[in-house]
Amino acid sequence: MAWNSSPTLNLQQINRSHSNSSISSKETDNSVRTASTIASTTSSQRRSGILGKIETGFRSVFRRFSRSRTSLTEMETQILTTMTGYNREEVLKWHEKFLNDYPNGYMTRKQFILIYKSLFPKNDAERFARHIFRAFDVDKSNTIDFHEFLIGLSITSTSNSTKIKLEWTFNVFDIDGNGLLTRRESLEVIDVIVRFYLTSQGDTQNSNTERLIYLAKKSMMKIFDNISNNPPTDNLTKSQFVEGCLKDEFISQLLAPTTSTSLTTTHDTHKSCLTNS
Repeated sequence: MAWNSSPTLNLQQINRSHSNSSISSKETDNSVRTASTIASTTSSQRRSGILGKIETGFRSVFRRFSRSRTSLTEMETQILTTMTGYNREEVLKWHEKFLNDYPNGYMTRKQFILIYKSLFPKNDAERFARHIFRAFDVDKSNTIDFHEFLIGLSITSTSNSTKIKLEWTFNVFDIDGNGLLTRRESLEVIDVIVRFYLTSQGDTQNSNTERLIYLAKKSMMKIFDNISNNPPTDNLTKSQFVEGCLKDEFISQLLAPTTSTSLTTTHDTHKSCLTNS
């Protein structure tokens, strides 16, 4: 084959004229520039493909490990008190506890799921926690730092309004994170939430459980249907999701409870309305 033969040195090539050398040099320079342009273009294309994903991953890791983990600045403390409603002492106490459990300054998805599994060993906690994790992980780094943790914790507090809770809950439902909620995403998440809620309340799997799941799914689909009747929409924005949930007491109490009313009680109150619709 051609690349198995040894190249021979032509002595006449060494004695080329200056002009020929100049031409050769220019051609070489042009070739180098052309090759450089092609390489640059190819590199740019690759960065938008698999290499781009790798680069994004490394940048995410770098950001994670470059975070300040051992202390909060006074400015950060003030911002968190404003955003969460916790006072300065409470913020610092939560921060101390967080660093005690997570010295690196962040919680991984696996660690987050393990927390729910330990708190609710009889539930399908993993499915539930995977969806909740998405709402806590605001910067989509696949970790939860202290700021994200405390903000998420404060939003889920019963002292917050139903509207604020529902805005946060939208991120739980938006599985692909594109800012639009599909019917399929809604059905998947509502199933997980109802099952988790009932088992955490001590209810065993029975026909009533399946009935509640059916009614919850039916309520969610009504929200889609009522946004646009001609034709019905298959996507909800955050504002449409919140508006629709606020109009349905059953869904509101399920997703953003502000009282101690149980899901079963709320369901019984509205069962006739739901089943006759």
